[in-house]
Amino acid sequence: MSLNRKLYMELAAAVAVALALLVGFIVVSQSLQAAWVDHFDRTVGEAVRGMRSDGLTPVAKFFTSLGTSKVEGAVCLAIALLLMFRLKHRWETLILIVGVLGTWGLNTLLKSVFGRARPELALRLVEETGFSFPSGHSMVSMLFYGLAGYLLWYEARGVWRAAWLIPLVTMLVVLCIGCSRIYLGVHYPSDVLAGFAAGGACLAACIMAVRAVRYRRGVKSGVGK
Repeated sequence: MSLNRKLYMELAAAVAVALALLVGFIVVSQSLQAAWVDHFDRTVGEAVRGMRSDGLTPVAKFFTSLGTSKVEGAVCLAIALLLMFRLKHRWETLILIVGVLGTWGLNTLLKSVFGRARPELALRLVEETGFSFPSGHSMVSMLFYGLAGYLLWYEARGVWRAAWLIPLVTMLVVLCIGCSRIYLGVHYPSDVLAGFAAGGACLAACIMAVRAVRYRRGVKSGVGK
């Protein structure tokens, strides 16, 4: 299979995934007052909050901290410096930074558009302000940790046989971040689900941008990337 055809197939797959996730987001966002969303939020929310314990709460707070702007900003800076100065990947660095900032900005806009209030104060274990839908921790973490995991896997796959563990671990981290928001009572499960969907669509777009950059780099150097 030619590189050109392979790229087009990957592009088609990425578009299909992004569209499917966007449709999922739209369905949830337009059903926030529907009985099935209320049932989903109550059922899943009660199940997750029912797991609360003195030992598990600090773990949930730890994973929530991994989704804060301070932690993600620090990790993003470290990875950007690695990509830019160690690996000389300027375009990948730009895609990472623009992807994170763009997803954060989009989430801020969406929260303002939907204006969904957070769960009642009695359910919360931590203080949180602002609107609830979609979950910013879930949406931005899906893009950031997902893209970071992909970029690190790509660089490590030729020198580490277990490099496949990198995206697996980053996706588990994203899942735990989302679940922690429900556990701590600051988000409805549908907030988290929608955040994952929107963040996943952004992730698909960024990965495809990276693939296009590497395809072009491979064409220029005469080596398939």
